[in-house]
Formats: sequence, structure tokens, C-alpha cells
Amino acid sequence: MWSVHRVALLILALVAVGGAGVGIWYENQQRSAERHLVFTVPPGSVARLAAGEQLEILPQTIELSLRGKDTLVIRNDDVQPIQVGPFKIDPGQQFEQRYYNPGTYELICTLHQSQRLRIVVSRE
Repeated sequence: MWSVHRVALLILALVAVGGAGVGIWYENQQRSAERHLVFTVPPGSVARLAAGEQLEILPQTIELSLRGKDTLVIRNDDVQPIQVGPFKIDPGQQFEQRYYNPGTYELICTLHQSQRLRIVVSRE
């Protein structure tokens, strides 16, 4: 015969296991809600920019959202390194940046004729 203590312990264990399952499901849902904005630098871009050609690889201003858990990804498929902010991105490498505070960030960017890239991070 089951004692009251055993039944209570069994119920507590089932609630704990069920709660852990809900927690894992919720965490997976939160991770899947993240958004990656990916920009790829095609081969030959640095040479074309050096020759004075206007290229639209990155917009002048990139808008990111804290609520959307946006992550900026810049992949360098060129044979020359590029620079975004203080970061040098070598050929075949990629740069990933997630912002945690709202604001406007002005960065050096060798992919723009103006050498400037603006990142605007909003709460929404």
C-alpha cells in the first residue's frame, strides 16, 4: 500500500520532470527567436572598391533590435582582409556581433567609400 509520503514524493517528482521539460522547450523557443542579419563580402570586392567602383555590400546604416535578439554577421569571402570597427576580418573569416544596449554606434568600415558604418540598435 502506498503511504501518503510516497504519493506526495511521486507527485513532486512528476512535477519537477514536467517543469524541466517545459523549461527546455521554452529555452529552445527563445533561441529560435534570434535573428541573424548576414552580409557576405563577395570575392574581388576590395579590389573593385580600390578601383573606385561603388558597391552596395553593406547598407550605410544597419538597424538591429534588442527584442529580436539580432546578431550582425559579416562574412568575408574576398581574398583581401576588411575592417569593421576595430575588427580585422581576414579572408574566409566572419565577424559576429550582438549588441546588448540600445544606441547608435559609428564604426570604421573599409567597405564604404566614406569609411563609416552606422549601427542603430533599438529596444524594439
